[in-house]
Amino acid sequence: MRNKQTKQPINLVMTIDLGGSMTKIVVQELCSDSPLVLLMESQLADFAEASLNGLPTEGRSSDRAWVGFIKPSDDTEDEKAYYAVGALARNRFGGLFQLHELKYELAIPKILAAVWLASIEMSLQAKKFNLYLNVLLPSGEMSDAGILKSRLLSCLKSFDTPDGIRKIKFNACEVSSEGSGLYLHRKKALGDKVYSISQVIVMLGFRNASAFVARSGVIEPGYTSDFGMHWMLNFLARSVSGLDKNDPRTIQIIVEGTSNPELLKKLSRKSSPADIEADFQSISAAIKLAKEEYVRAIVRWLKSLGTASEIVFCGGTAEYLRPELERYYSNDATEIVWHGGVLVPDEFESLLGSNRLADVWALHGMFFDMVTSHNGTKNKNSSTTNKPSSKREKSPTDNKQNPLLYTSVVPEIKVSKPTGEITYKRTERPADTLPPIGG
Repeated sequence: MRNKQTKQPINLVMTIDLGGSMTKIVVQELCSDSPLVLLMESQLADFAEASLNGLPTEGRSSDRAWVGFIKPSDDTEDEKAYYAVGALARNRFGGLFQLHELKYELAIPKILAAVWLASIEMSLQAKKFNLYLNVLLPSGEMSDAGILKSRLLSCLKSFDTPDGIRKIKFNACEVSSEGSGLYLHRKKALGDKVYSISQVIVMLGFRNASAFVARSGVIEPGYTSDFGMHWMLNFLARSVSGLDKNDPRTIQIIVEGTSNPELLKKLSRKSSPADIEADFQSISAAIKLAKEEYVRAIVRWLKSLGTASEIVFCGGTAEYLRPELERYYSNDATEIVWHGGVLVPDEFESLLGSNRLADVWALHGMFFDMVTSHNGTKNKNSSTTNKPSSKREKSPTDNKQNPLLYTSVVPEIKVSKPTGEITYKRTERPADTLPPIGG
């Protein structure tokens, strides 16, 4: 933790995966070799300013998160908006996962809450600090990255939290396609071989399934579909009465029920043992059918992406479907690489399981190294890539003949100030450079 007596400015490097069921955050102070992983449920609920008086002031910070900020509007005057995030949204205001909205539209309150959560969990006394931020979005929403950056730049300047106003100086912002961490990690592991193969990077999550194709190291436009785990829940709800799709325990029970079927009895809303047992039989059959149809839908979608030398799977849903996906590709020449070969330290992997942190963990490691190199700072160990190391890896700039490029998986987005028109330009930025903020 930071020495509370220090006068040095606080610089935080943060990478956020805005998952449909869980917001996953990796945060680290510049010059520190100790990253921290934070988790927050993904439900959101807007509420009236008058409700502030009744909100909890004690308990876990992740369970009492809310933010207030000036919400820009094109149609009316800017107004103050308040949002409960995660467990507070679900328990107090009936907040839902809101899976049909675009992620970037829901990103602002989640990111602000994540910044507040990090400041609390890291025991930062200052309410002002500098932020280097990287946000993961589905491939199909990357064209909205410029809008997200612009709104973040405005909202982070000053926003309300349970512990007062926070004022953040936005030093840098990167918006990356989901799967970027896996791809960059895999690209580094393959070396020159990456230029002679084709790859499909597939993220199967709770809200959606997204993918992008890389041929000979060249990234093609990404794809996003509605085939997240929630598709299977919707299918299942047609057969199981009273199934609460917005309760995070539902999906947990279904996944854990694969190895322990008795857990599925918790999905029954009946009271008598006989009725619960009858429900157990029907629920088990319904889940089996729903999973089969879900796999068929995923396979159809994967076929539409074309063939490749290797396919990289990641996400909790991918792990849930792992046996079925491996059977599908068993007679295929395509090599499966699970989670890009990324290894998350056990102390963090145990928080969620199913390798759900692999993408954000790998991306944060590379982003942290990029920021460190840009600032000319040094830390004792390598950042976060793979596993803790007693010796820091070489900086990409240490070897001028073969620099490791921090490559944006999608075009860099710039907003021209006179007209606000968004223009696109593909760039490969060296590791010691950072993207512009707001144009």
